[in-house]
Amino acid sequence: MSPSGSNFALAPTLGATYIGTIFGAILFGVTNVQTYMYYKRSKNDPLLMKILVFCLWILDCLHQAFITHAFYTYAVIDFSNVLALLAPEWSVMAHVFVASTSDTLVRGLFCHRVYLLSDRNWVITTAIAISTMVVFGSSWAFAIKGLSLSDYFDLTSITWFIYTSLISAVVADVLIASSLCILLSRRRSAFARTNSVVRVLMIYSINTGALTSLCSIICLIIYATEPNATKFTFIAIYFVLPKLFLNSLLASLNARQGLRERPPGHSVVSSSSYNHKTEQQHSGGERSIQIHIRSTSDIKTVDTITDVSGEHESWNAL
Repeated sequence: MSPSGSNFALAPTLGATYIGTIFGAILFGVTNVQTYMYYKRSKNDPLLMKILVFCLWILDCLHQAFITHAFYTYAVIDFSNVLALLAPEWSVMAHVFVASTSDTLVRGLFCHRVYLLSDRNWVITTAIAISTMVVFGSSWAFAIKGLSLSDYFDLTSITWFIYTSLISAVVADVLIASSLCILLSRRRSAFARTNSVVRVLMIYSINTGALTSLCSIICLIIYATEPNATKFTFIAIYFVLPKLFLNSLLASLNARQGLRERPPGHSVVSSSSYNHKTEQQHSGGERSIQIHIRSTSDIKTVDTITDVSGEHESWNAL
């Protein structure tokens, strides 16, 4: 049964859409800046990687267009019709298609990085891939079903799609973040610069998984505790979730040059850099020891980006 206009609250419906659209627009601006920085700094990346980043940017443009259209329809076109908020706008469901596709591509890139850093470990890679595809499938199923709904009260019939999508998203993000942290921690060495880069990469990995997982959990809790199907406060977070994930990827891509240009820390020279030769000479009862040390002035430093993050593989092999 539909509520009347007198007892229908605008704050958790139109207000949530407004907040989500505003923060989405802010993050969309950040995405544009980060995308520009990527193409300016990553001229040596393979063509496929550049195409993927461009596709992600296009999807983010569509995402912003859809959520803006939804808010404009509810707030302007249907300004005098409060009950119009009950009907799912097509752009609300369309943004789910775009968001789930973008998230799948981003998680796919992180999954490929885990696959290469783990020396092609199929167990953890398969777990991430399965949870990612569950998110994609359940999100698309929800959007397809949602297009045929007459009002938001009918969402109760497909609620399990939302739960499946959000729970699987949390699982996938936690697996990605924890796997990258564990794999990167194993790349520690005697080089201070290498360990410094490892710490930075681990922070990026934790931030990527923790932030998106936290947002997914908050969405899940809000949706589960909402007393009314028309009160979709979780939309405010759901609108910005794919943008957070995309910006996490772009930030890690753009950080590579800065990590390469980090000044070297304490140098650690291997004993193999020196050739020791000891000679004992006996001349007339006198004993002398001559030690010849030949040092190589060309001491090669470790390419921490290549060794630690698998630069040539995990980024450029895509």
